[in-house]
Amino acid sequence: MVTSMGSICSTLGIDRVDMLGRIILIEEQHGCDANFLTNAVISNALEKDYGICFVLFHNTFNHYHNVGMRSGYNLMTLKEKGKVTFVEPMKELMHNVNEICMDTDIMDVGNRILSDLNNTDKTVVDNMFKLLKNSYKEMTSQNEKVLIIIEDISHLSDLGLSFRDSMHYVKCIRSLMESYPMTQLCITVHTYQNNVQSSIPDFISNNLKYIADLVLIAEPLTTGHSSDASGKVTVNWNIDSVRIEYHWTEKMIYLYKLLDWHVKIFAPGATTISVT
Repeated sequence: MVTSMGSICSTLGIDRVDMLGRIILIEEQHGCDANFLTNAVISNALEKDYGICFVLFHNTFNHYHNVGMRSGYNLMTLKEKGKVTFVEPMKELMHNVNEICMDTDIMDVGNRILSDLNNTDKTVVDNMFKLLKNSYKEMTSQNEKVLIIIEDISHLSDLGLSFRDSMHYVKCIRSLMESYPMTQLCITVHTYQNNVQSSIPDFISNNLKYIADLVLIAEPLTTGHSSDASGKVTVNWNIDSVRIEYHWTEKMIYLYKLLDWHVKIFAPGATTISVT
C-alpha cells in the first residue's frame, strides 16, 4: 500500500489535534531519513491554512520546494503569495565572514548574525533569533496562523555553540510563541546514539523531549537492512488529554519504507520483513 501525506498525517494524529501553541520534535537518528515526517508536518499545516517560516540549517529552500512538488504543493508559488518565508543562517554566517574578511563597509548590521569576528556565542545566538523573528513577523502580517520549522538544530553545535546556547535559542522561540499563541513549532534534530552523554545533538534532543507535545523518532532497523522497510517510527504524544480522547497508547510504533516518490508506513506485523 502506497501511503499519501494525508495518510501519514492521520497515522501521526496531527490532522485531528489542534496544533496551535504545540511543539513537535522530530529526531532523525543517524542512518535513516526523517524528511518524510517533516514533509507531513508541512503538508498538514498548509492544509490548515498556516503560513510557514523555515529556518534552514541543513537543506536549502530549493530542496524543500522539490520535495513539495512531489507532494502536490509549490513552495515557490506559496512564497510569492506570502504563505512561505525562509532564512538560511549558515549561508548568512558565511556571507558575514566573507564581508568582514574583505573589509567591506557594513551599513546595516541590524539584520546580521555577525557584525565582527569578536561576537560572543550569546550574541551570535541572539542575532540568529532576530533573523528568525524578522522572518516570522513577515509571516504574521499576512497569515493568522504560522508554523515555524527549525530544520536540524544540531548544526548549532557545528558552529562551536554549546548545549546551553542551543537551549537559549529554543527558549527565545518559546517566548515568541507565548506572545503569538497562533503559532506551531517543529524542531528537527539529527542524533548519533553512539555516545549520548557526550554528543551535544543527542543531549539537545533528549532535553527537547521534555518540552515537546509530540515526539517523532525515526530510527534504523535494529535487525539491519531490509527489502520491506527502511526504518522504524515511534510516535509519542506527551499530552494526556489527547491520548485519552483518541485512545492512543503513550508510544505507537510503525515501520516505514521509502520509495522513489512515496512513503509506505505500516504497523509491525502488517508485512513480512526480509532482512538482507
